[in-house]
Order: sequence, then C-alpha cells, then structure tokens
Amino acid sequence: MYNTVIKSSSSLSLTSNESASAGTTNTNFLPIIRNDYSLDSVCCTKRTLHTFSHMWIVENFSSYLEDPEPIICLSSSPFSPVSGISAATQWRLVCYPKGNYGASSNYMSIFLEYIKGEHDIKAKAEYSLVNRKCELTEMRKDAQFSVYKCGNSRGFINYVKYDTLTLLENHTLDDDKLKIYVRITIMDDAITEETKYQEFDDADSINFTTRGLEGLVRDFSQLLLHSSSKMSDIKIRVNISSSHNSDGTESDDDSNPPVVTFNAHKLILAARSPVFAAMFSNRTLENTTNIIEINDLRSETIQSMLEYIYTGKVNDIKKSTVELYRCADKYQLEDLRLQAEMALMSSISIDTSAEILLLADQHHSKDLKSRVIQFIVGGNLKAIIQTEGWHKYVACIPDLVTEVIQATTVE
Repeated sequence: MYNTVIKSSSSLSLTSNESASAGTTNTNFLPIIRNDYSLDSVCCTKRTLHTFSHMWIVENFSSYLEDPEPIICLSSSPFSPVSGISAATQWRLVCYPKGNYGASSNYMSIFLEYIKGEHDIKAKAEYSLVNRKCELTEMRKDAQFSVYKCGNSRGFINYVKYDTLTLLENHTLDDDKLKIYVRITIMDDAITEETKYQEFDDADSINFTTRGLEGLVRDFSQLLLHSSSKMSDIKIRVNISSSHNSDGTESDDDSNPPVVTFNAHKLILAARSPVFAAMFSNRTLENTTNIIEINDLRSETIQSMLEYIYTGKVNDIKKSTVELYRCADKYQLEDLRLQAEMALMSSISIDTSAEILLLADQHHSKDLKSRVIQFIVGGNLKAIIQTEGWHKYVACIPDLVTEVIQATTVE
C-alpha cells in the first residue's frame, strides 16, 4: 500500500521541546499549521476544452446594405475543427447584413450554425470584426456554454449597427470587405479515470514541488517572524512611530516607540532586491554599521515588504496599497509593485482617484495613470474636482490638470 503524508492548513498543533502548562503562555512555542493523513489511492476527473477559429470575408459589403430586399441572408462555407474529437463536425456562419426578423432598427445579425455532427455539442462562440488595422473590434461573446443540436444556430440578432460599418472613421471595412472572425470553444464530457493504487506516476501523483514550496514559504515566514538579533546580520530601523507594533519587531521604548526595528538577513534581502544587493556589495554606511535607517515609510509597510521578500506574498495588500507601491518601487521589487498596482486599479474611486493619479505620475506608471484618467473623465470629473484629494494632490500641478483636461476633450 502506498502510504504518504500530506500536510495542509486545517488545524493547529504546537511543537516544542517543553510542554505548556494550562493557563500559561510560552513564547518559545512555534505554531505549525498541520493536518496529517495517509493516502492510499487517487482518481482524477478530466474535461477538455477545444478552441478553434474561422474568418469569413464578405466582399462588396455595402452593396447588401443598398439592396432593395428587406431581408438578406448570407452563409459562409462549412468549416471544422482541425483536431480533437469534434473534428468531424461542421459549422458555418450566417449573416443578415440588414438584420433578421425581430432585429432592432439598423442592426446586423450574426449566427453560428451547427450543420453536421452525430452528437449534441456543448459550445460557446466569440464574434469580432477585423478592421483595416487588423484589430479585433465589436467583440461579442456568449455568456455561457449552450447545447447545439445538429441544425441549431445561436448568435446575436442585434450584433452591430450596420450603418456605422460604412463610416470611414471607423476603419471597419477594408476595401469594402467585411471580415468576420469567430472563435469557438467546444466542451467535452467529463471523464473520471480509474482509481489508482500503490505507486502513482508523475502526472497524477501529489505535487511534491508544490509541497516543497509551501514548506519553504512556511519556514522563511517563521525565520522572519522569530529571528533574534543573534541569528540576523542586519537591522532595519523605521524612524516613524506606529500606532502599534507588528509581530516580529522590537521596540527601543515600550511606552511610545519612536523607532521600530526589524531583524533581517543581508543574503535574503540582496537576493530579492537589486537595491539591497547594491547596498551590501559596496562600502556603504548600511553595510558597515549593519543598520538600515528608513525615514519615509511606516513600519507596517516595511513589515509587508519583508513579508513579500521572505515568502513571495503579502497577506493584506489592500491595507496600505499606496505606500506599499512606493516602497516596492523604491527597492525595485517589481512583482510586488505590479501586485500593488493591480490592487490600486481595483480601488479607484471618487475619493481615491486624485491620490492614485499623482502616485502614477510620480512613478511613471503608464497603465495605472491611463486607468485612473479614464475613470476621472468617464463621467466622474465633476464630483472628483470637488474632493479634498483633488485640491491636495492634483490641482497644484498644472501639467497633471492639463493632461486630465486633454483626456476630457478626447473622450
């Protein structure tokens, strides 16, 4: 029988060379998240998704819009997936340039028809038009999979207004050719493989690499949280008082600490940050005194930065996203900066947009700046310019105000 042990995070156990007495707290105890159980067999349920695409070019498209017939139906040639269990099926696109019966005024209709196959097919489709610049436009896609029976068709009766397709500024028609692009995804039935006992092959066995990485993250987290000054070779002193001390910190004054100190390790900091690597590779003050003085960031932010450096993740990145972004940029922690940037994008609001815009401008983040400007000019400008943040962060910077005004003109 194949017996192995998996450790996961569902219960707490204490490990120590001493036992804990009831009603007492021993700070030497190290909490280990663990759940041990034996595994004798395994099975796997699989489902495969097959995706294929097709382009249909309709020449002299404007002539169909000028045709006196009220309803015109065009069909593409049959096409099929190039591989997979659905390779024997056939499909085609159906287009009504001036709309099918029931379509709203001035709308073109587009459908996907399942024309040949022995079985019902679960599929969904995504429709686009390819403009002169070879860009996909007017993208519409099914919200979920549908069951196609042979002879069935599905699509969008109100796909796009046909009178806008012929406008030159839209760049939709290329030499009066309408290019319709469809991407189809077919869902196979779920298959559960036979239960396997004893030995497992590499593909189906427990992912020992993942287990090793989880253990590495856990151990380095404990190293950060419980490092004493004797085990570390560098101290990070944050010279800004915090409302409370984070775990793993030491205070120079227990009553009202003006300095919060973190114990860390040069080798780990240098391996993760080019700034720290340069600092410890030269005869800098920090490398000589083994003390890094930080005056422009809060202790909570440094705690989060060290958490990322040691474990590759931050448990609560939304807690101080703006300052954490500045910290990641300062120490060139690119992955952390991207995580913070994504969190900032999701937190853009009327109250926060001004501060985030200034942050993006100061740190030259084009994506973040573009996102927040889109939010401002997208119907929120009137409310935002009345906020305290606008007057504090943006109104005093003429170039930034000008950029917002220009974006409003474009919008």
